Amino acid sequence: MEPAPARRARLAENCERLNADCTVVESLETAPLREFDRILVDAPCSNTGVIRRRLDLRWRLRLEEVLRLRQVQLGLLTQVAPLLRPGGTLAYSTCSLEPEENRGVVDEFLATHPDFRLSLERELFPPDDRSDGAYVAILLKAEG
Repeated sequence: MEPAPARRARLAENCERLNADCTVVESLETAPLREFDRILVDAPCSNTGVIRRRLDLRWRLRLEEVLRLRQVQLGLLTQVAPLLRPGGTLAYSTCSLEPEENRGVVDEFLATHPDFRLSLERELFPPDDRSDGAYVAILLKAEG
């Protein structure tokens, strides 16, 4: 589910190019109601995990923006949760290193969605992992 039409078109083109025919690329607002086996939420975030490539970010980033993005991220998880079939997998990812956007969002989501549980999480830290920073959590929805 991608809200921006241009990004949605690019994502659909990439999926077609890669023969990823098991994907559905739609806008959350216009998607027909149905259940999915797997959902990826690649959430908009503060981008602190890629700050080494976006040097201007260190001058623009404010706590208020991190807290605003946290609400957006939590809202996205809450919106897609009913679309996941029982027994399905929800992957939540950011390119942020901020705990407020990562485990903080997951913990708050789990506190209000008892039918989900955290299966796995991983944070990449640039100095240790020699990569961009990122976070991913795998959430499982209980069987019906």
